[in-house]
Amino acid sequence: MDFIRCWVQALTNPPATPPLKLTAIRNGWGTMLESRSYLNCPLCLGGRYYETGLGVHADSEVQVTSTVAMRRFCATAGVDENQLTRLGGTQIELVFSLEAGGQQRWRSQPLAVGMVPVTVDVPLDGAGEFILKVTTEDGKTHLGHADWADARVESADGQWLSLARGPGELRLPNALPFSFVYDQRESHDLFTLNTAERTCDAWREGQRNSTLTWRDPATGLTCIMELTQYENFPAVEWVLHFRNDGSVETPILKDVFALNIRWPGDSPAIPVLHRSRGSDAKVDDFLFVSQEIAGPAIRMNAGTEGRPSVDWLPFFNLQTGTEGIIIGLGWSGQWQADFDPCGSNNFRVRAGMEFLNLRLRPGETIRSPKILLLYWKGEAIHGHNILRQFVLAHHTPQSDGKPVEAPICNGSWGGTPTAEHLETIRLIQQRKLPYDYYWVDAGWYGTSTKPCPDVFSGDWSANVGDWRVNKKYHPAGLGPISDAAHQAGMKFLLWIEPERARYAAPVVREHPEWFLTDTGNAPSPEASMLLNLGCPAALEWAIETVSALIRENGIDCYREDFNYGSTLEAFKNHDAPDRRGITEIRFVEGLYAFWDELRRRHPRLLIDNCASGGRRIEIEAMSRSIPLWRSDYNCRPNIKAEGSQIQSYGLAHWVPLSATSPFAKPGDTYQFRSALSAGIVFSLGEFGMSRFGEADYPWEWHKKMMADHRRGRPFYYGDFYPLTRGALFPDTWLAYQFHRRDLHAGLILIFRPATSPFTQAVFPLRGLNPESQYVLEDADSGQRTSVAGEMLAATGLPIQIDQPRQSRLLFYQKQ
Repeated sequence: MDFIRCWVQALTNPPATPPLKLTAIRNGWGTMLESRSYLNCPLCLGGRYYETGLGVHADSEVQVTSTVAMRRFCATAGVDENQLTRLGGTQIELVFSLEAGGQQRWRSQPLAVGMVPVTVDVPLDGAGEFILKVTTEDGKTHLGHADWADARVESADGQWLSLARGPGELRLPNALPFSFVYDQRESHDLFTLNTAERTCDAWREGQRNSTLTWRDPATGLTCIMELTQYENFPAVEWVLHFRNDGSVETPILKDVFALNIRWPGDSPAIPVLHRSRGSDAKVDDFLFVSQEIAGPAIRMNAGTEGRPSVDWLPFFNLQTGTEGIIIGLGWSGQWQADFDPCGSNNFRVRAGMEFLNLRLRPGETIRSPKILLLYWKGEAIHGHNILRQFVLAHHTPQSDGKPVEAPICNGSWGGTPTAEHLETIRLIQQRKLPYDYYWVDAGWYGTSTKPCPDVFSGDWSANVGDWRVNKKYHPAGLGPISDAAHQAGMKFLLWIEPERARYAAPVVREHPEWFLTDTGNAPSPEASMLLNLGCPAALEWAIETVSALIRENGIDCYREDFNYGSTLEAFKNHDAPDRRGITEIRFVEGLYAFWDELRRRHPRLLIDNCASGGRRIEIEAMSRSIPLWRSDYNCRPNIKAEGSQIQSYGLAHWVPLSATSPFAKPGDTYQFRSALSAGIVFSLGEFGMSRFGEADYPWEWHKKMMADHRRGRPFYYGDFYPLTRGALFPDTWLAYQFHRRDLHAGLILIFRPATSPFTQAVFPLRGLNPESQYVLEDADSGQRTSVAGEMLAATGLPIQIDQPRQSRLLFYQKQ
């Protein structure tokens, strides 16, 4: 938290512009570093380490300019002593020199590694500029690691000015933490930290808001940075707003990166970028990936659809040694991000909306994606667990002052006739199955008279946009189903997709101007169209339509789906050439306003965020909803259980609350456990896609699975520890642990896949007190064992699974 507070302080109360400016005119390899050697290690000369100075690589030229007259320059210069120069740098000889006013003022003798460094003390006679050079006499620059240690200038009035920031200052912003191009000018040429107007609120409920404002009087552009700092977390967030306060259109604003920072690594270790894939209805949805950054920049975006979590989840953990930063994006549209190595473990990190090139009209305001920056120190998984607790505290819907409880749901199909729904509810009540929600999915609406038994049959998709209850399937409406669910002790969940409509839907015929197409042309009769939530009238229609359905049908959880896969093309085709990005911005703003208004009108409403599965998971959406159907991979029978395991593993690093269906055949414990998460969709009939006989169904097994989930659910709100790699290798076990520090308890889940030949493994556990005893209970056998925390953490928990495609679920509690 101290680092983030200093980081915010550097923005909200920056020091005066320093009089010295350094420009690396030339550097033989990599980049010039402040207070670090070329290898990104502490500066070392003659066996002594220096806190400040410049690390360069021959041949090098550094220009120093000053706004005050300079009296003299002092430093200690020599060949940096590090593991490479000590082993192979004996042949290198470097010459250090200083030039001012076009003349050489000082020059060293050739210096080799291990030689006594030279003391530099050069009069500058009031000069305003000089150049530091490091060269070789024979032109061989290999291992030419050079240091200007403790480099400083004495000003004419006797003050000493360091050429380099100290280690504690290197990561603090000395420039805008964002960038853009405006009227063909870079933002740093237009605004600086010192030209901002600032307001800072008092701490309230664990957070403090600050506002930084910049103005361009020539064109009327105002840039506002709304920044939030958190008292109990090492995290800061911000959103940019651009407003035209002039009387005419602005010049072009483009290339807006709401995040653009330098991150100097503090370790010679190879940096690692941790991230998770998005959701594209494939077996590797949310696969957790750790990639060393030893080559070119890593660039990524949301995908090609305009939905934010198709190709990659918009969360990233940049690990540099034993510390790092986690970045999260809040934008239900098209984003981009890149991690660009700038030499010696220094990075330029950028993120923002991908396509933006527009003029602002008078009085018009737009916003950027939200940026989350979270700092961690220790292990990478520690950073992930800080993020999990931060998300639960500040970006999860709350109920009675606590994060909402992810539910266990019975999923049913909306095209199933009312009588069958009532029979299922009767069975649930009779068998005393403790479901939280009765879920009615798509197919309940429209005017089709064809049977619609499941997602692969009927006209459910052709009737999207007509949100009248289908009287063929539900003659008395949905009220009888909702009432029966409530009487059975369950809440009622209903699927609606307000953002998409078929051309034949009444609302499209009445208001075609509210809808966008992916071609920009007139739609065909069978085409799907996108409701433009950036249109105020369309937004109002969506609010009133969905709110009425919630009110009239007793809906406790509104399940919003979004199956329009050509969203980005629809946005682009609606934009004028000089207004590129405006449709997407207004749509995203409208979406958030839509959800916010529903939650205002219905304070206890839970929103399930679905977009063809988990294609709309980002931090703004997570603040308003939870994903109860995280991947459409799980829509199909005969899915691989390992796909569900990978989803749970990959999402748990970033998103504490999610759910899906295991699509488990009766009695298949391995398949059921593969989908275990904070919530689960464990259905009788699996949305109309399977049939079960009341007489021969394994009811006790079903109850046992539900009981195990309920017992384990609290632990998903704690820390997550991967005990193996999360990979789709056919012979590799997968295991992970959830631990509640406040409860001194947790669960361990272990899977042996069908093709694994291994029968035994040992797993050191995490988060335990080595001085305490823990009771472990096997969920299958009920066997309880007392084991010392030290043994579980150091030696590990031995597990034997004799048969392939089996699992172990264990609960533990401190004695």
